[in-house]
Amino acid sequence: MKQIIKLGFVLAAYASVACVSLALVYNLTAPAIEAAKQAKAGAGMKIVFEQADSFVPAQNFEKDAASAVTVNALHTAQKGGKVIGAVIEAAGATYDKAVMLIGLDLNRTITGIQFLTLTDTPGFGQRAAEPAFTDQFKGLPASKNLEAGTDFDGLSGATITTKGVANIINYAVWAAGDYLAKNHGGQAGTGGAPVVEAAPSVFDFDTALAELFPVEEGAEKPVYTEVPEVAGTQAGSMTVNKVWTVSSGGKIIGAMASVSGQSFNQAQASVLTAVNTERTIIGCRITELNDTPNIGQRALEKDFYEQFTGKSADDAFAVNEGIDALSGATITSAAITEMVKTGAAQASAALSAQGGN
Repeated sequence: MKQIIKLGFVLAAYASVACVSLALVYNLTAPAIEAAKQAKAGAGMKIVFEQADSFVPAQNFEKDAASAVTVNALHTAQKGGKVIGAVIEAAGATYDKAVMLIGLDLNRTITGIQFLTLTDTPGFGQRAAEPAFTDQFKGLPASKNLEAGTDFDGLSGATITTKGVANIINYAVWAAGDYLAKNHGGQAGTGGAPVVEAAPSVFDFDTALAELFPVEEGAEKPVYTEVPEVAGTQAGSMTVNKVWTVSSGGKIIGAMASVSGQSFNQAQASVLTAVNTERTIIGCRITELNDTPNIGQRALEKDFYEQFTGKSADDAFAVNEGIDALSGATITSAAITEMVKTGAAQASAALSAQGGN
């Protein structure tokens, strides 16, 4: 027993020394790491705004959380202590996603663009980072939204990347130009912020339930009762997470099932499917999807998931056989379809056990 206690004290002492050592190393290296980070950022800003000799974090700049394009940072571009423009760091969806630096002078002219990250397809969307594409934007007036084919040449075979890059630039230069006009005498803009629609997102559970079984005026709120023996069972390559019967006023009106499986590139997905007592699909809502932005993630759009509404749990529907696949996302479309079919079957089985069809 004494040996165990002694060993415990020794280990505690080693742990304390290790923690102190790590703290000392961090305190010594943190300033150098931050300086290197700032130097790299400064070098990137210098590329997109060559005339500036310094870049200072902007004061009184408010980020717009409502836009699908995210502004990470805004710096004023200065020369001899005088503001001559701004450099903005913005991120948004392309085929996958990108983070960019965009320079803008006081006349709302783009001074340059550079990608900090771009995770699109090599040989296609990745070509957006090449000078042949980025150099087109230097010197372009940013008083209006830039459009591929009109203001610059798009990337052949990478339309989604081109559109995404344009969205990022258009919003970024509007935000930078608006700031410069309000704070440093920059040229005023002619309109409001460009509308960049946010990508559709997965449903949280409560919202999905409320949409699938809405509360009718004057009616009681539906009651959901879990069918415990079904939870966690396998249905082929899919998992039946949970199944519920749904009742209102003491009468069963339907059922729903949550099913998980794999979509494109083995990414996890989950779908909640509801049926009525006639085994007809009331609707489905996707509660988890980790697919490619602007491609497989479009399964979250209403035009896709509403295709299942009104079909029977007994129908042999499939992709391109009653269900239109998403362009460029056949695997995701098929995976979601199979989860809906499985969910409808499981929910209908729960109803039949309660005396339904």
